[in-house]
Amino acid sequence: MLLLAPPPPPPPMILTGATLWAEDRAQEGQALLIQRGRIAALGTEAELRRRAPKAAVVKLEGGTLLPGFIEGHAHVEGLGKLAETVDLTGVASPQECLARVAAWTLRNSEGWITGRGWDQNLWPGKAFPTAEQLDAHTRSRPAFLRRVDGHAGWANSAALKAAGINAETPDPEGGRIVRDAQGQPTGILIDRAMDRVEALVPAPSAAQRERWIRAGLLRLRALGFTAVCDMGGDAVTLSAYRRLEAANALPIRVFSYFDWNPKVALAELRKPRGPLGFFQVQGAKFYFDGALGSRGARLLAPYADAPDTQGLWVMEPTSIGANARTVLKAGYQPAAHAIGDGANAAALEVLGTAWRGSGARLKPRVEHAQIVAPGDARAFGAAGLVASVQPMHLADDHAWTPARLGPERVERAFPWRTLQEGGAPWSSAAMPPSPMPTPSGPWPPPKPARTMPAARMAASTRGTP
Repeated sequence: MLLLAPPPPPPPMILTGATLWAEDRAQEGQALLIQRGRIAALGTEAELRRRAPKAAVVKLEGGTLLPGFIEGHAHVEGLGKLAETVDLTGVASPQECLARVAAWTLRNSEGWITGRGWDQNLWPGKAFPTAEQLDAHTRSRPAFLRRVDGHAGWANSAALKAAGINAETPDPEGGRIVRDAQGQPTGILIDRAMDRVEALVPAPSAAQRERWIRAGLLRLRALGFTAVCDMGGDAVTLSAYRRLEAANALPIRVFSYFDWNPKVALAELRKPRGPLGFFQVQGAKFYFDGALGSRGARLLAPYADAPDTQGLWVMEPTSIGANARTVLKAGYQPAAHAIGDGANAAALEVLGTAWRGSGARLKPRVEHAQIVAPGDARAFGAAGLVASVQPMHLADDHAWTPARLGPERVERAFPWRTLQEGGAPWSSAAMPPSPMPTPSGPWPPPKPARTMPAARMAASTRGTP
């Protein structure tokens, strides 16, 4: 990749004529001064003209100028990859899913058929699809389509056969093979059960992955995001980001959390966290459980609509605690996926223990904190845990949450106020490539959003980012 010299700083600029949003409130009659690419001051247009007489003045002609959005939990590569695979986001029936698969196969006649985004809870009957349904549209080509949350996959018979998954195949630790009444795999694989199929999908080249990462970042920028926490990845992900940063090709700022892997951890955690740049490794990602929609979320008691299961442990909680302590001692931040109340109880115990006495500046993050027992939700703050929540899950999980939990537990879902009242720092995110609301309406937006970096706005008015 061609390495470019850093661009010169942009000329000073005064933005005026819009309502500004600062200090958590709208401010009328204020203008914004930008110098050397940073927000330098708020004030009236006349005040800022005196301060920077050579600044260009941009009239925004009404409307509202918002701080740039910071996406607190995204899967950037998956977002960029959607354009090159079967995008099943928001489809209303299995028939519509299959029609999209058929259309994609006409344009792509060879190799594996892959995609993401289906959600059986949007369909009449809300039943999982089957390999047999997929077979009719894929024939002998192996196909594997991830669910919208990434915690379940839909395989056709060719993919199951290639992976050696049959009635005798045991459920792997941290995963489940959904079976019919005769014990035969239906084609739905939950969490770690997907690994055998995904290992057979031809690995993309480093160049392809770098292209997907940049495409995902560009989609976020078009929506007004100026920074993103990329939750998950491997050594190839980190290398791609570093190449893009070296080439000044990162369109927004990236805080990366690699999926926990001892080899990657050994290479990354020995490096001190440097000054803030456009890319930095922020920490490591762990997984207590799976997702609620596929009944992989770990509950304290059995599912109301499936009394034979409490969900899954994707990683063993004690090992998460020990490895999270390693991350904290190295000066990085552990982030752990926990959706069910059982998983969040374990997160409270093992991450809280890792945090106590660590002396670390960065607190452990609990990603999703979606179903939490009331006492546990109130204890997050004192335990030193950050609640990283995704309000979109209230929209895309609400249809089945009452059935999964039953009336006695449904109020444990989305306990945002209780988490805040308990003193837990709170982060909110949309979690693309899941369906997400946007400031411009449907995805993609009709035109790019005009925003400014939120951290810089906050620094200019409160003194700290």
